[in-house]
Amino acid sequence: METKVTKSNNFERLVEVDVPENELTPHFNNALEKYRKSLKLEGFRKGKVPMHLVKKLYGDAIKGQALDDVIQSVFQEVKQKEKLRPVAPAQLDDVDYKPESGLKFKAKVEVVPDVELKKYTGLSAEKEVYQVDDKDIENAIEDIRERAAVMEPVEDEAKQDHYILADLQQVDAGGVPLIGKKYEDRWVHLNEDETNDFTPQLLGVKAGETRRVELNPVEPQAEKNGKDYFDVIVKEVKLKIVPEVDDELAKDAGDFQTLEDLKKDIREKLETQSESISKRNLKQKLIDALIKKNDFDLPETMINNYLEVMVENARKQSAQQQQPFDEETFRNEYRPMAIRTIKWELSKDKLVEIEDISIDEADRERFIEQMAKERNFDVKEIKKTLKNKDTAKRVDEDLLEEKILEYLETNAKIKEKKITRKDIEKSKK
Repeated sequence: METKVTKSNNFERLVEVDVPENELTPHFNNALEKYRKSLKLEGFRKGKVPMHLVKKLYGDAIKGQALDDVIQSVFQEVKQKEKLRPVAPAQLDDVDYKPESGLKFKAKVEVVPDVELKKYTGLSAEKEVYQVDDKDIENAIEDIRERAAVMEPVEDEAKQDHYILADLQQVDAGGVPLIGKKYEDRWVHLNEDETNDFTPQLLGVKAGETRRVELNPVEPQAEKNGKDYFDVIVKEVKLKIVPEVDDELAKDAGDFQTLEDLKKDIREKLETQSESISKRNLKQKLIDALIKKNDFDLPETMINNYLEVMVENARKQSAQQQQPFDEETFRNEYRPMAIRTIKWELSKDKLVEIEDISIDEADRERFIEQMAKERNFDVKEIKKTLKNKDTAKRVDEDLLEEKILEYLETNAKIKEKKITRKDIEKSKK
């Protein structure tokens, strides 16, 4: 088989193929065998007609019918031989088949672009490290207090900071209940400092009482219809009791003897979390720096193929949640992310090729040990999970990406910048 590949542009290749008849024999035999399996002929069971008889009786006819399949089969060989990576089906042209001369055809095919990575060492990136402060510790302790809080029933009327458990029944202006508009067991926090219509209308209510409230419509277009009306059927009025910040709180929160022990543990965990976030953000910056230093174009087909998968998943999710889905808006919003992801995937492949980066059994063992330690999993159970080929493949892909990122980081120029709560608050203004 003779092949000639001409580069039309960075994405398109013109492939010219010339296959002599003797090399087509295996391809036609496959087509004949496929036909033989369904062939019925008197004196033979279905699928058991001898091949020489199939060729004699139907060979020429089957060749004509099977030519498209043969061309596809031949083109698979061409792709492997020429290391082509199509992103869309090839466009065939000038197909010519004659038993005496064989098969000739041309094909235009859009392929994955050639990627050149000329600048992938010495990348510059800034690593932001958040400085945990006392306010972070206080906030964490407040979260612990909230989780340890208990709700105690209130016999008297509801006041500021009380909680009401109620069923909400929407009604029309005349008080007639609206079908399908009842919301059971809803908690309402009475807090005049928060912007809501409930609090001022429910202050003074008692358990067992029903009170009608008027609310501004949730939907802006509904404003012309006036207010929304709800009958609030109060089931309970409760007061949230949160524990004091003391040694007892620390003991209840875990294996701590004093409040200072708890604060120390919180600080260590927050610092570990902060470092983890810093590393994750740094890696994303290195990816951006790599793409910027070695930018390249992508075929539109490749971008659309990626977006098509995202669109289909988003459409299904929207349907499950019974939410409207705007495909055009979705495509426009996620197009930059799709382009970045594809460029990173292609850049990873090139780095693996250039630097011969790979993973081995030692890498997998370290992954298993780390996961067992971090998530308190049993090592044997993790190894059992990895016997699944799909799971093992995903883990290997993640490990390889981590190794690539480690290589980039090791060979990058990293500038560390410490940031504080004030820096974050200032950036939000």
